[in-house]
Amino acid sequence: MNRNERLQSYMEKSIQHRKMWEAEWNRLNRMDLSILQTHLLSLLNKQGPLQSKDLVRQMSVTSGGVTMICDKLLSRGLIRRIRSDEQDRRAVYLEITDLGREETKTIDAVWEQVLANSFTTLTDAEIAMLEQIYSKLTANP
Repeated sequence: MNRNERLQSYMEKSIQHRKMWEAEWNRLNRMDLSILQTHLLSLLNKQGPLQSKDLVRQMSVTSGGVTMICDKLLSRGLIRRIRSDEQDRRAVYLEITDLGREETKTIDAVWEQVLANSFTTLTDAEIAMLEQIYSKLTANP
């Protein structure tokens, strides 16, 4: 198999594996939140209030996509919009609520199970190698 054939095979397997762990997420998820909604909630929990433009960059989605992702989180009271007093008062930030922080505990537990089920065939050394490879691939987007 030549380089291009190997890369094509990798892409196909990567897509197949992603579909497998997404299916596992959907099977275990009882929170009625999408993967992207949980990712956004996790980012706000870890990093604190962020502007939509920051989420666009970190999540690799459009500004319209961030708005759609936020709608359900806002309506369920998991996040809120706040204005900055220190900087430009027109700047709007998204902030996780206490209810959102509680929900992230459940999200983290579900993701832990999804990852355990999705990567069960790999050794710790193989997972470390996989992480190293993906770090290298994503270092220069």
